[in-house]
Amino acid sequence: MTELIGVDWGTSNLRIMRLGADGAVLDRRVDPRGAGRLDPDEFAGVLEEVAGDWLGLAPVLIAGMAGSRQGWMEAPYAFCPSGAEGLAARLARPDAARDIRIVPGVALTPRGLGDVMRGEETQALGLFGARDSGLMVAPGTHSKWVRVDNGAIAGFRTHLTGELFAAVRQATLIGRDMGEPGGDDAAFDEGVRLALSDPAITAHLFGVRVRRLADDLSHGAAADFLSGLLIGAELAAEGAHRDHPVQVVGEAALSRRYVRALALAGFIDVGVADGETAVARGLHRIWKAMP
Repeated sequence: MTELIGVDWGTSNLRIMRLGADGAVLDRRVDPRGAGRLDPDEFAGVLEEVAGDWLGLAPVLIAGMAGSRQGWMEAPYAFCPSGAEGLAARLARPDAARDIRIVPGVALTPRGLGDVMRGEETQALGLFGARDSGLMVAPGTHSKWVRVDNGAIAGFRTHLTGELFAAVRQATLIGRDMGEPGGDDAAFDEGVRLALSDPAITAHLFGVRVRRLADDLSHGAAADFLSGLLIGAELAAEGAHRDHPVQVVGEAALSRRYVRALALAGFIDVGVADGETAVARGLHRIWKAMP
């Protein structure tokens, strides 16, 4: 039986799921019309077009960028520490005629916000139960490190790793003629180790150019070395968490890279979780916590 229609509305894609008991995914539909492509008055029509036949089956709960300032309706941030109950108490309702609600994002602090996220909070609450503690690493354009303590989001930090990687490859002299990453694990490992051993990341970035001039890096290896440098710098900054259990949640190939880098950095308890399962369980948990 469908208990909830769960929606993960990211910047680039839309995922709609029929959820059963405990957030189990019974069925799903995916659409490329992410929040970054839509005006506020277009969200309702897209939801109806993609899943109109589902909307009468159960309440609808939406996580992600639909709740941003440029989304369907801004859902003001909750603040750390924040558990399922705190998020459920701040749901936004963009359609008064239908049982549709949007999960707020989470900010680090009310004063100046400190850091923000939308979507990862729902994943974290689905990944960890009401009494669980642990660390979720969500690699991507803006990589998130989310700390959960006794079932609530206690803190987090964002690293611009993916966006910086893309910017260096596409818009700098260093990235000129650089190949695609993913084919040279040795070059990736070398970049990780260098970043872990020496924090001078801007000097190491120029070193990519020097190594190319010296023919020490091929086109593809240069991209892998750059990837290792940036991921290694991120892990070096989070070294205080080496003894904590870590769950990596993200796209499969990138998650594998992070698992490899985490091992090189000395993280001793690392697992990989499915992102869809995490967000589905998180949505279900928030819905169950509604007052």
